[in-house]
Amino acid sequence: MRIPTRIGISVALLLSFAAAALAAPPTPTYGTANVDGNSGEWNLVQDFFSLMYRAGNPNKPVESRAYLRYNCTTQTMYVLVLMEPNSIGYIDPNAQTAWVAINAQNNKVVTENSGDDGIPPDFQWIGQGYDGNPQHVRGYEASFPLAPGSYNIIFHVDVIDPSGAQTSASPGFPGTGPALVIDCTTGAHGTSWGSLKLIYR
Repeated sequence: MRIPTRIGISVALLLSFAAAALAAPPTPTYGTANVDGNSGEWNLVQDFFSLMYRAGNPNKPVESRAYLRYNCTTQTMYVLVLMEPNSIGYIDPNAQTAWVAINAQNNKVVTENSGDDGIPPDFQWIGQGYDGNPQHVRGYEASFPLAPGSYNIIFHVDVIDPSGAQTSASPGFPGTGPALVIDCTTGAHGTSWGSLKLIYR
Protein backbone atom coordinates (compact mmCIF):
# COMPACT_ATOMS: atom_id res chain seq x y z
CA MET A 1 0.00 0.00 0.00
CA ARG A 2 2.95 2.33 0.52
CA ILE A 3 3.99 2.45 -3.17
CA PRO A 4 0.58 3.62 -4.54
CA THR A 5 0.43 6.19 -1.74
CA ARG A 6 3.87 7.55 -2.66
CA ILE A 7 2.91 7.66 -6.34
CA GLY A 8 -0.28 9.53 -5.51
CA ILE A 9 1.59 12.07 -3.42
CA SER A 10 4.23 12.50 -6.13
CA VAL A 11 1.61 13.08 -8.81
CA ALA A 12 -0.17 15.61 -6.60
CA LEU A 13 3.11 17.44 -6.01
CA LEU A 14 3.88 17.45 -9.75
CA LEU A 15 0.48 18.91 -10.54
CA SER A 16 0.87 21.58 -7.90
CA PHE A 17 4.37 22.50 -9.15
CA ALA A 18 3.17 22.67 -12.76
CA ALA A 19 0.14 24.77 -11.84
CA ALA A 20 2.32 27.16 -9.85
CA ALA A 21 4.72 27.50 -12.77
CA LEU A 22 1.90 28.30 -15.17
CA ALA A 23 0.29 30.99 -13.06
CA ALA A 24 2.86 32.77 -10.92
CA PRO A 25 3.60 36.40 -11.85
CA PRO A 26 6.16 37.83 -12.41
CA THR A 27 6.56 34.77 -14.66
CA PRO A 28 4.15 34.53 -17.62
CA THR A 29 2.42 31.38 -18.77
CA TYR A 30 4.62 29.62 -21.33
CA GLY A 31 2.69 29.04 -24.54
CA THR A 32 1.37 30.82 -27.61
CA ALA A 33 -1.75 32.66 -28.77
CA ASN A 34 -3.36 33.88 -31.98
CA VAL A 35 -3.67 37.66 -32.29
CA ASP A 36 -7.05 37.64 -34.03
CA GLY A 37 -9.36 39.68 -31.79
CA ASN A 38 -10.84 36.52 -30.24
CA SER A 39 -9.89 35.79 -26.64
CA GLY A 40 -11.36 32.27 -26.64
CA GLU A 41 -8.02 30.46 -26.47
CA TRP A 42 -6.91 32.32 -23.32
CA ASN A 43 -7.24 30.82 -19.85
CA LEU A 44 -8.35 33.70 -17.63
CA VAL A 45 -7.11 31.91 -14.50
CA GLN A 46 -3.72 30.51 -15.58
CA ASP A 47 -2.80 33.39 -17.91
CA PHE A 48 -3.70 36.22 -15.52
CA PHE A 49 -0.81 38.61 -14.89
CA SER A 50 -1.91 42.01 -13.55
CA LEU A 51 -4.86 44.12 -12.53
CA MET A 52 -5.19 47.47 -14.30
CA TYR A 53 -6.54 50.42 -12.33
CA ARG A 54 -7.89 53.87 -13.11
CA ALA A 55 -4.77 55.97 -13.72
CA GLY A 56 -2.66 52.96 -12.66
CA ASN A 57 -3.50 53.74 -9.03
CA PRO A 58 -4.28 50.65 -6.88
CA ASN A 59 -6.43 52.87 -4.64
CA LYS A 60 -8.78 53.48 -7.57
CA PRO A 61 -11.21 51.05 -9.28
CA VAL A 62 -10.01 48.02 -11.28
CA GLU A 63 -11.14 48.70 -14.85
CA SER A 64 -9.30 46.01 -16.84
CA ARG A 65 -6.97 43.01 -16.50
CA ALA A 66 -3.83 41.91 -18.34
CA TYR A 67 -2.90 38.35 -19.29
CA LEU A 68 0.41 37.02 -20.67
CA ARG A 69 1.82 34.06 -22.58
CA TYR A 70 5.40 33.63 -23.79
CA ASN A 71 6.71 31.44 -26.60
CA CYS A 72 10.32 30.47 -25.80
CA THR A 73 10.98 29.09 -29.29
CA THR A 74 10.12 32.31 -31.14
CA GLN A 75 10.86 34.67 -28.21
CA THR A 76 7.42 36.22 -28.59
CA MET A 77 5.27 37.72 -25.84
CA TYR A 78 1.49 37.55 -26.24
CA VAL A 79 -0.79 39.95 -24.38
CA LEU A 80 -4.51 40.02 -23.69
CA VAL A 81 -6.15 43.03 -22.07
CA LEU A 82 -9.83 42.65 -21.14
CA MET A 83 -12.13 45.27 -19.67
CA GLU A 84 -14.02 44.62 -16.46
CA PRO A 85 -17.76 43.95 -17.02
CA ASN A 86 -18.77 47.50 -16.08
CA SER A 87 -15.91 49.23 -17.93
CA ILE A 88 -15.89 50.34 -21.57
CA GLY A 89 -12.66 50.38 -23.54
CA TYR A 90 -12.31 53.44 -25.76
CA ILE A 91 -10.57 54.06 -29.09
CA ASP A 92 -9.41 57.67 -29.30
CA PRO A 93 -9.04 58.49 -33.03
CA ASN A 94 -6.73 61.39 -32.18
CA ALA A 95 -4.30 59.64 -29.83
CA GLN A 96 -2.35 56.42 -29.27
CA THR A 97 -3.95 54.95 -26.17
CA ALA A 98 -3.71 51.14 -26.33
CA TRP A 99 -0.16 49.93 -25.86
CA VAL A 100 2.35 47.83 -23.94
CA ALA A 101 5.75 49.19 -22.91
CA ILE A 102 8.87 47.58 -21.48
CA ASN A 103 10.71 49.27 -18.57
CA ALA A 104 9.47 52.80 -19.38
CA GLN A 105 6.34 54.18 -21.03
CA ASN A 106 8.35 55.81 -23.81
CA ASN A 107 9.55 52.31 -24.83
CA LYS A 108 6.29 51.09 -26.36
CA VAL A 109 6.76 47.67 -27.96
CA VAL A 110 3.26 47.37 -29.46
CA THR A 111 0.39 49.83 -30.02
CA GLU A 112 -3.00 49.93 -31.75
CA ASN A 113 -1.12 51.19 -34.82
CA SER A 114 1.16 48.13 -35.07
CA GLY A 115 -1.07 46.30 -37.56
CA ASP A 116 -1.57 42.54 -37.75
CA ASP A 117 0.44 40.77 -40.46
CA GLY A 118 1.46 37.69 -38.46
CA ILE A 119 4.92 39.12 -37.72
CA PRO A 120 5.20 40.61 -34.20
CA PRO A 121 4.43 43.25 -33.18
CA ASP A 122 0.76 42.56 -33.95
CA PHE A 123 -2.41 44.12 -32.53
CA GLN A 124 -6.15 43.46 -32.75
CA TRP A 125 -9.07 45.06 -30.91
CA ILE A 126 -11.53 42.73 -29.17
CA GLY A 127 -15.25 43.43 -29.52
CA GLN A 128 -14.97 46.72 -31.38
CA GLY A 129 -18.45 48.24 -31.65
CA TYR A 130 -20.00 45.55 -29.43
CA ASP A 131 -22.58 48.05 -28.14
CA GLY A 132 -23.15 49.84 -31.45
CA ASN A 133 -20.45 52.47 -30.91
CA PRO A 134 -17.39 51.80 -33.14
CA GLN A 135 -15.13 53.56 -30.61
CA HIS A 136 -16.08 51.15 -27.82
CA VAL A 137 -14.15 47.89 -27.28
CA ARG A 138 -13.94 45.02 -24.82
CA GLY A 139 -10.13 44.89 -24.93
CA TYR A 140 -7.26 43.91 -27.21
CA GLU A 141 -4.78 41.18 -28.12
CA ALA A 142 -1.16 41.91 -29.02
CA SER A 143 2.24 40.34 -29.55
CA PHE A 144 5.81 41.59 -29.66
CA PRO A 145 9.34 40.14 -29.72
CA LEU A 146 11.17 40.01 -26.39
CA ALA A 147 14.26 38.06 -25.33
CA PRO A 148 14.26 36.14 -22.03
CA GLY A 149 15.30 38.29 -19.10
CA SER A 150 14.03 40.52 -16.30
CA TYR A 151 11.95 43.60 -17.08
CA ASN A 152 9.12 45.83 -15.97
CA ILE A 153 6.01 45.76 -18.15
CA ILE A 154 3.38 48.50 -18.50
CA PHE A 155 -0.13 47.84 -19.86
CA HIS A 156 -2.36 50.72 -20.99
CA VAL A 157 -5.83 51.22 -22.48
CA ASP A 158 -8.35 54.06 -22.42
CA VAL A 159 -11.77 53.75 -20.80
CA ILE A 160 -14.79 55.99 -21.25
CA ASP A 161 -17.31 57.19 -18.68
CA PRO A 162 -19.59 60.25 -18.32
CA SER A 163 -16.54 62.38 -17.47
CA GLY A 164 -14.81 61.42 -20.73
CA ALA A 165 -11.77 59.33 -21.64
CA GLN A 166 -9.63 58.03 -18.78
CA THR A 167 -6.57 55.81 -18.40
CA SER A 168 -6.66 52.19 -17.22
CA ALA A 169 -3.12 50.99 -16.54
CA SER A 170 -1.04 48.53 -14.55
CA PRO A 171 0.22 49.64 -11.12
CA GLY A 172 3.28 51.86 -11.18
CA PHE A 173 2.04 53.88 -14.17
CA PRO A 174 3.20 56.34 -15.43
CA GLY A 175 6.73 55.66 -14.22
CA THR A 176 7.08 51.90 -14.39
CA GLY A 177 5.07 48.67 -14.11
CA PRO A 178 4.95 45.18 -12.58
CA ALA A 179 8.07 43.01 -12.67
CA LEU A 180 8.29 40.49 -15.51
CA VAL A 181 10.72 37.53 -15.48
CA ILE A 182 11.11 35.31 -18.56
CA ASP A 183 13.22 32.22 -17.91
CA CYS A 184 13.04 29.51 -20.57
CA THR A 185 15.71 27.40 -18.85
CA THR A 186 14.35 27.03 -15.32
CA GLY A 187 10.83 28.40 -15.78
CA ALA A 188 7.63 26.38 -16.21
CA HIS A 189 9.27 23.64 -18.27
CA GLY A 190 12.20 23.22 -15.91
CA THR A 191 9.95 23.02 -12.86
CA SER A 192 7.73 20.32 -14.36
CA TRP A 193 10.64 18.21 -15.65
CA GLY A 194 12.43 18.46 -12.32
CA SER A 195 9.30 17.15 -10.60
CA LEU A 196 9.06 14.24 -13.04
CA LYS A 197 12.69 13.25 -12.39
CA LEU A 198 12.01 13.19 -8.65
CA ILE A 199 9.07 10.83 -9.14
CA TYR A 200 11.02 8.31 -11.17
CA ARG A 201 14.28 8.53 -9.21
